[in-house]
Amino acid sequence: MKLRDFFLYAPKAEPEFMLDEESPPDKDYSPQLSEGGPELSGNYKKDRAILEQELASEENGDLKSREFTLRLAGRDVRCIMYFFDGLADKEGMNDFILRPLMEGSRRTEIRSYSDIMNVLLVQSEVKETNTIGTLAFDINFGSAILLIEGYGKAISIDVKAWVHRAVGEPITERVLRGPNDAFSEQIRENTALIRHLVRNKSLISKELAVGTISQTPVSIMYIKNVVSPQLVREVERRISSINADYIFSSAELEQYIEEKSLITLPQFMTTERPDRAARALLSGRVVVLVDGSPFVLIMPTTVFELNESAEDHFLRTPYINMVRLVRLVAFLFSLLLPGLYVAIVGFHTEMVPTDMLMSIVAARDKVPFPTVVEIIIMELALEIIREAGVRVPAPSGTTLSIVGALILGQAAVSANIVSPVLIIIVSIAAIGSFATPNYYLGLSARLLRFVYIFLGAAAGFVGIMAGLFINAVLWISTRSMGVPMFVPVAPLSRGGVPKALISPPIWKQELRDDYVNPQRKPMQGFISRGWKRHE
Repeated sequence: MKLRDFFLYAPKAEPEFMLDEESPPDKDYSPQLSEGGPELSGNYKKDRAILEQELASEENGDLKSREFTLRLAGRDVRCIMYFFDGLADKEGMNDFILRPLMEGSRRTEIRSYSDIMNVLLVQSEVKETNTIGTLAFDINFGSAILLIEGYGKAISIDVKAWVHRAVGEPITERVLRGPNDAFSEQIRENTALIRHLVRNKSLISKELAVGTISQTPVSIMYIKNVVSPQLVREVERRISSINADYIFSSAELEQYIEEKSLITLPQFMTTERPDRAARALLSGRVVVLVDGSPFVLIMPTTVFELNESAEDHFLRTPYINMVRLVRLVAFLFSLLLPGLYVAIVGFHTEMVPTDMLMSIVAARDKVPFPTVVEIIIMELALEIIREAGVRVPAPSGTTLSIVGALILGQAAVSANIVSPVLIIIVSIAAIGSFATPNYYLGLSARLLRFVYIFLGAAAGFVGIMAGLFINAVLWISTRSMGVPMFVPVAPLSRGGVPKALISPPIWKQELRDDYVNPQRKPMQGFISRGWKRHE
């Protein structure tokens, strides 16, 4: 990337997504949900032995089987059904599989194997397959496998019924006026929550299985006539190329597909709110869901979007701009305030008014440690209290965090270990990290805070400015699925700095962000408030 690209941005005449030239997207890639494996032979005993060996029936205590006979073309045919106890609905199997097969085949004339699927089985998802790998894949996801004597195929019947948490309220993204639904660990419920909000035939959900052993279901959702096709291909290419035994959460998946793992800046947005995921889809983003994880990934994202809260969409424009400015100031405080204090006290005392300087010197008169040592002590103590508050049970966590910080701070001042001014500085920085809406962005500020403390202690403002320059270069060169993290500021896109800091009224937001190269640019009519037309 050239230096001028940080400040100048000109959309191409044709949609073109910014991707690394070294790894072009594979246009011919076709994801498969299951592995093939050997095929059934049609010999009942042989196929049964192979299938039981594949499913490790002797070791798996929860693998259940039910052998029975059905009447086919005037003769009794042996059948056996396999399922995992806890994954399958036993009542549904009794009422809608076993009873129709065992009793219905004798009341209704069944002449061919196809009549078994077309007449007797009433499930919504029933399919035939002749590969052992596909059967093993299906049974591990809650299907029942029906093997019939003399038939070269087996029937996979969807009877999923595992226990899962119901849809609840969001924990980390609470709002006052918005909806209170949150994603759960069940991927099908999560996709349904999104489809409930985006009722459009163009909403696509591509299914992948990630993990050579776990085969964890992953869903890539996007709106076909809005999103950039290059973005979809790149997301699909990265996820499908993962070669790992298991992935159980979106947090693990995020680490596999992000471009720079050592950068503290989060490169994707995570949310537990279906409405926020739906807004991202409508704006031309891609949403990735992982089975077993109540948080979904939104990609691409930018630094300025990480500073947005779910509450912003339900506030009026003046309130949004005020709280965004407050969040930006809070983030800068949490990142730089302790380092600036160390730099001023150690190198730039002439910048402090004389009366304030005398107060600081008097407060530190009995403190035996240098400024950098006492601030490191307090920062480490605060991080220990914060971590302890997360690990203890919820009713005790808040009490531990508040009481621990108060008692520790008061005791440290009384024992002349730290100065009272330092307690104020550390407290403001800690509160600033809590005010950052994105947890991982706040965590980044907490980590980099120590770097700026050492830079301020080593070289004052010069060290802090050098750190800011290096940090800016690293963050500006970071991309989220091909999109620079600092757009629309660097490189400059439509709206530029004003758009990054100030949100216009909702009725003025006519166009989608150009840096995601959406196929459909307008989000609303040029005159969205039709009632104003005649005034």
